[in-house]
Amino acid sequence: MFVVFLSAWAPWITDSYAVSKVIEKLGGSETRFNYLGQDMAVKDIPTEVHWLPFGRYVTFPGEAGWFVTFWGSVT
Repeated sequence: MFVVFLSAWAPWITDSYAVSKVIEKLGGSETRFNYLGQDMAVKDIPTEVHWLPFGRYVTFPGEAGWFVTFWGSVT
């Protein structure tokens, strides 16, 4: 039971780790992204990180979102 609770909480997935995994998936911090009609580097786009069971949900507000699982993959 404790293992399930710990996996659902996933304290090792910090907000900064989740954002860095998404940036890595998109191709790096200098990768260009069309954010709300503006072409900009991924590192310059505002992000929001939300806790969900078994991971974190990273969003570019008003645009897109990715789920970072408790084992570190991005979907």
